[in-house]
Amino acid sequence: MGDFASRYGAWALITGSSSGIGEEFARQLAKAGLSLVLVARRKKRLKKLAALLENDHGVQVRVAPMDLAADSFLPAIVSLTEDIEIGLLVNNAGFAITGALLDNQEARELEMLYVNCRAPLILTKKFGSKMAKRRKGGIIMVSSIAGFGAMPQWTHYAATKAYSLLLGEGLAHELQKFGVDVLTLCPGSTSTEFHQVAGVHGGKSMSPVAVVAAALRNLGKKTTHIPGFHNLLLASTGRFLPRRLNTKKGAFIVNHLCNR
Repeated sequence: MGDFASRYGAWALITGSSSGIGEEFARQLAKAGLSLVLVARRKKRLKKLAALLENDHGVQVRVAPMDLAADSFLPAIVSLTEDIEIGLLVNNAGFAITGALLDNQEARELEMLYVNCRAPLILTKKFGSKMAKRRKGGIIMVSSIAGFGAMPQWTHYAATKAYSLLLGEGLAHELQKFGVDVLTLCPGSTSTEFHQVAGVHGGKSMSPVAVVAAALRNLGKKTTHIPGFHNLLLASTGRFLPRRLNTKKGAFIVNHLCNR
């Protein structure tokens, strides 16, 4: 990872960076020598992480405490980054809601749509266009193996991750001619706060360290990466099953996580 600054630029912007996979992206990129813009809701956590990374790695860290579900989150990020070039964008923020779609609160479902889909779209348009003009940059879209098939009780969440998957894969093709690397990362169960927020158990989980390391190894080499053989197997079986059976498989997985 030592050449990240020369490949992409001196600064990376990471959403959902106060915990889990996003925090680990911050740690590994700071170790690689990149300065960071950290975006998340929890201000105290961001400031604590920023101070730690600045002290340990000698990089600059700016924090943007905000809710990406808000209608107008972009101006504050633009103001914070107007004097720097974002060379690497990590669209990591996201969450799940467990339960039958019709029973879930509409406001909460819309928040998930905004965080999981709308925010990555807006940020990618904003910073990706600058990367294309510079003919240099990288974008990581954090999707999920949930995006490879319908998952009842996670119906909307799976749909948002399918959106991320297809958006990232299409962008990889469109931006290749501009020298911008795009990787769509599709982790499975990972040891983070995700399960607590979603109200499920983690099951067999990978560590965020391994997930992020795999993403950074494959950025610029692949356009889609599923870390972990178990996760690769789960995602790949859907290609050979009738769609109805694939949906039943998704329902079984979510029910298993709910009932452990």
